[in-house]
Amino acid sequence: MLAAPAGAASGRRTVALGATTGSPVTIVTDPIGLSVEYPVLAADLGPGPCPPPALTGVLQALGDPTIRIGGDSEDQTAPAGTPPFSGVTDLPAAFWSQLACLESQTHEPFAVGLNLASQTPAWAYAIAAGARSAIPANLLSFELGNEADIDGPSIPWWNATGLAKTLLPLPTYVNDAAALKLALGAGTVVEGPDFATGRWTKSIPEINSALSLNTIDAHFYPLNACTGTSEATVSALLRSGTSEPGRSVLETLAEAQALHLPMVISESNSVACRGKPGVSNSPAAAVWGMRLIINAIRRGIQSVRFHSSGSSYDPFTVLGGVVTTEPLYDALLVAVQTLPVGASVSTLKTPRSLMAVEVTAGGGRKTYLVTNYGSKPTYVTVPAVGAQSVTDLTPYAPVVGTVKMNASAGHLTVPVHSNTVVAITPGAAG
Repeated sequence: MLAAPAGAASGRRTVALGATTGSPVTIVTDPIGLSVEYPVLAADLGPGPCPPPALTGVLQALGDPTIRIGGDSEDQTAPAGTPPFSGVTDLPAAFWSQLACLESQTHEPFAVGLNLASQTPAWAYAIAAGARSAIPANLLSFELGNEADIDGPSIPWWNATGLAKTLLPLPTYVNDAAALKLALGAGTVVEGPDFATGRWTKSIPEINSALSLNTIDAHFYPLNACTGTSEATVSALLRSGTSEPGRSVLETLAEAQALHLPMVISESNSVACRGKPGVSNSPAAAVWGMRLIINAIRRGIQSVRFHSSGSSYDPFTVLGGVVTTEPLYDALLVAVQTLPVGASVSTLKTPRSLMAVEVTAGGGRKTYLVTNYGSKPTYVTVPAVGAQSVTDLTPYAPVVGTVKMNASAGHLTVPVHSNTVVAITPGAAG
């Protein structure tokens, strides 16, 4: 798909890239991360004292992404050995020692979610202590509750009379989270509010005043499979607006910027309610994921953590110690290779059907990332000298293809087909 069609040189649409718009953004932390439910990670770690080598390998290939342990299970998890309690499951006894082994092999940072919905502070303290026994302090942060703005209808929270299915009041969340933060002690790195909607966005300054957050975060799912009338389709996933951070995320970003705090998307994937088979695990999910990462960086969002819940949208699965990767994982690999920490990302001027950025890394090395939202191919010309590695991320198999192309007279022209992402990097393909 990378080569120009025979005879296409005349009459084809060609766009010269190079002029920038807006201010460049510096990548200050890994632009991709992972998010995983407690029981999924417990199963992935396997039965032995250390995780399967395949799990270690698939994580190491992504560099140093933050691994957030949380999601709905965050508010349904109690420490190992907890007596039976409605709506709650205990952690396996070996969970923290296994996680310590995983950390020793990968040296990944972890953001550990703490249970607030069960209204049992001792559980949160015990889970925090377990995390501290497994993860070095410089690689550990905590998340104070999960999607508290929709606790009740989504995850019942525990009040004095039992599990409550009414919305959790803001003062209850703030008071409980502040007490937990105080108990965790000075110097503890915490992030939040980890919300799913814009319900409490305007209260973020109040929440931050009580919690002294180190990072502001939010969740983002562009499509929905929570009802039988879902419009979660491949074509919907590839629409331009689907890969733009949503309104509530951008409102959260504005609050973070006003507070001079970094912001991350702490949980994201293609389709809410555990994805949709045939969409979330399709090659189109790879294109969507790469587009979202680029758009998040352009907006000033530092990282996107892609969620696993044991469903169709997981980037990879582990069964019997064997890892199976999905197309979304291919996008994460391309992102790691083309968006290094320390690089400067500039948005380029393009027609509306395209989006493009110039990534300037150490030594002035420039990579161009271009995506085509239109229905027809567009050729793009970029400044280049010598051999270039051109990678095509497509919504059909094979998901990733890379070829060598040679620049001529200081430029290289490549086709960008409909609904693909193309990366142009100095150096020949390996």
